[in-house]
Amino acid sequence: MASVQIPLQWAPNSLYQPILPNWQVSLFSVDLGDSSNAQVERAAIKRVGSYGKQLGHLAEALEVVIERLKLLDDRTLPREQRDALKVFLGDVAATRKLKQSPALTA
Repeated sequence: MASVQIPLQWAPNSLYQPILPNWQVSLFSVDLGDSSNAQVERAAIKRVGSYGKQLGHLAEALEVVIERLKLLDDRTLPREQRDALKVFLGDVAATRKLKQSPALTA
């Protein structure tokens, strides 16, 4: 009986296929961008806190200013601006609630 060889290949040699080329997935990625002084920026992140922490401090301070000036009660302020302040204060409150969540503090 004669032997016949057929060039069959059931699976590819490599299973690598770039689905999203030029994309990268990582747990943490901090891009300092084009800072005018990257050394100061790195020191601030290390000594003061992450961008999120710094933004949180700014948000809480602005919350105090809005409340002390009673900006939500100021009828000379256009409705759109009062609405923007309400949305901002809602975001601050939602973040505060998340920070107090037992599931996230454990």
